[in-house]
Amino acid sequence: MLANLDRLARRMDELGLDGIVATTAENVYYLTGVASVSHEIFPHSGQCFAVVTRDRLAHPRLISSRCDLDQIRDAQVELDGAAGFGTFYRELDDATELSVLGEHGQLLHKLMNEQPNGVPALGVLARVLREAGLGDARVALDEESLPANAFDVLREELPGADLRPGAELFRWTRKVKTEPEIERLRAAAALTEQCILAAMAIAKPGATEVDLVREFERTAVSSGGRPKFTLIKFGDRAAYGQSRPTLDPLRRGEAVWFDVGLILDGYWSDLSRMFSVGQPTDKLARYYQGVLAGEDAALAKTRPGMTGKELFDTAVEAVRENGIPHYRRNHVGHGIGVEVYDRVLITPDNDEQLEVGTVVNFETPYYEFGFGAAMVEDPYVVRENGNELLTTLDRKLTVID
Repeated sequence: MLANLDRLARRMDELGLDGIVATTAENVYYLTGVASVSHEIFPHSGQCFAVVTRDRLAHPRLISSRCDLDQIRDAQVELDGAAGFGTFYRELDDATELSVLGEHGQLLHKLMNEQPNGVPALGVLARVLREAGLGDARVALDEESLPANAFDVLREELPGADLRPGAELFRWTRKVKTEPEIERLRAAAALTEQCILAAMAIAKPGATEVDLVREFERTAVSSGGRPKFTLIKFGDRAAYGQSRPTLDPLRRGEAVWFDVGLILDGYWSDLSRMFSVGQPTDKLARYYQGVLAGEDAALAKTRPGMTGKELFDTAVEAVRENGIPHYRRNHVGHGIGVEVYDRVLITPDNDEQLEVGTVVNFETPYYEFGFGAAMVEDPYVVRENGNELLTTLDRKLTVID
């Protein structure tokens, strides 16, 4: 089981909740293992829900468009049921016996025919909530992917229910990772490191940023990953890291900057590395030493109970003392999981505490016009007795001759 159901149960009890409804792509995946096609194709309007009751947290009910109901095959947990909304047709020839369809085919055929086409998503959600015994209960709904009128519609459908926003509940629960989640994060980081090395294998003078981006993404896709951002820049262009890659050739003496992320089996990576083609300038070497010192300080000093603010101050002070005395940042890291930015944010004003099992994606970037960037970024797990780095690729500024 990926989801931290013990933590979720504890929080539901504290809030007096009888059930919860996941609505975002990330939270539906978190509870079911289903990566909703509707959420992927229609990120602003696609709807897919997972409903769980307090006494059956490991057995969600999936609600999707009738088109996407075949995704019940993808569930990584045992579902307590599924239902479809909208209009879609899957025919069965009179000469075809149901028995030849197999278990999932027979279930899908049943689901396609248990209610008429055209029932709207919120109407089906209300029906499933009633069937789950939540029609007169206290239920939290993740509000971040619901239509604007959703609470009004559902309160009219379920006048006895106490419906509350639930996005914060999901974020709080996901803050502490289970060991299976940590293994997925480790695998996503390992694939990202493999992709970085593949891109650097072609990083010869004359190669372009476009060349390296394509090699990174080809390697990711061929190994089952989904590239989400591939920011690779040469020299001073790293100061414009979010812009499109260029066709300008790599020159000896330039640095190659990576800030890259992908998804593997539902979990994100977000890594940064830097390489110098030929000897780096004294300034780059000094500034990189500063940002690396900041990450080293975080790895060594992060403890359960430390706040985001305390970790921010620790890292920024280390960067300033070890190479960049004027260093400034808005944040130096974030949690990571089924979203690239999970809790906790490492900011100068965040008093939220880190916990055992929180995964911090730590970064100390520095950008300067006319210079470029100095940056390193890695995920690590907050442990009781020493933190666990989830990457293996050398974190030093690597020189490529």
